[in-house]
Amino acid sequence: MSSSYQSHIAVYESGRNVPAAPYPPVVSSAFFGGDALLEKHFTPHAGHYGEREQTTHTFFLYEGEPVRAEWRVGGQRFNAWVRSGHLWIVPRSIPHTSSFHGPHGGVLLSIGASQLDCHIGPLMHGGRIELAPLFNLEDGQLEHLLRALVAVAQDSSGADLLMGELLVNAACIRLAKRYAVSKLNTVPRRGGLPEARLKRVLEYIDANVGRNIALSELAGVVDMSLYYFAVLFRQSTGLSPHQYVLKQRVKRAKELLRNPKLSVLDVSISVGFEQQNNFARAFRRVIGVSPTQFRRDRL
Repeated sequence: MSSSYQSHIAVYESGRNVPAAPYPPVVSSAFFGGDALLEKHFTPHAGHYGEREQTTHTFFLYEGEPVRAEWRVGGQRFNAWVRSGHLWIVPRSIPHTSSFHGPHGGVLLSIGASQLDCHIGPLMHGGRIELAPLFNLEDGQLEHLLRALVAVAQDSSGADLLMGELLVNAACIRLAKRYAVSKLNTVPRRGGLPEARLKRVLEYIDANVGRNIALSELAGVVDMSLYYFAVLFRQSTGLSPHQYVLKQRVKRAKELLRNPKLSVLDVSISVGFEQQNNFARAFRRVIGVSPTQFRRDRL
């Protein structure tokens, strides 16, 4: 994404809406669905940020050289070295101040109330999630999810809704299960999707394989929460929704590549890839050869 993008993550300081960081983000993506936003920032000097409030729940994954940092929140003061991979959890509407004593940066994932409700609301049984602020947290799974979201945001196609939503869903579940004041206890069902629901969702995928399909769409087809849908779909098919959709797109591409009247670019667009290089990578990952080689071997 272009570094000319302005920050879309809302932060209030002294009653004013201010940028999340002094410089425009080097990565910016708003395609994860609803009000989930991801930005990656870098500030080449020390910085002090006055009392602020986030309008959303926000993860901050520090990336860069170790730097001394201070954070004041909820009457507590934290002062420590921040290193690459350290995580901060900043709940919405909680006043806080922070300072970095040198160049600093990292990944911000902003998750609004509607997005959080979408992913974990059905699992709360009417309850509300409450988060506590955390500083310099080490959580390998959450770190991996945020780095994977950055990779999706940096993809030149910029439109893989399904993968983005799956990763945001996993981050929300991790957040709720490990760091909520009232812990979420999810018990996955056994046996997969009922046959009629599985048939319905597979037919929907087949009918829409030529475009990006959001996880919320698929869950909505069978009227289920995102979390349980993803779990039961894998139990039924042995694949995550993203893996299954990718496999079906490649399967359709194999059929189209046998038509000499269609160019590889035509096939790429027909199965939902805006960029031919992304199509070639996905095809090779599934089939083991490039689309061009596959066509050459069969025509």
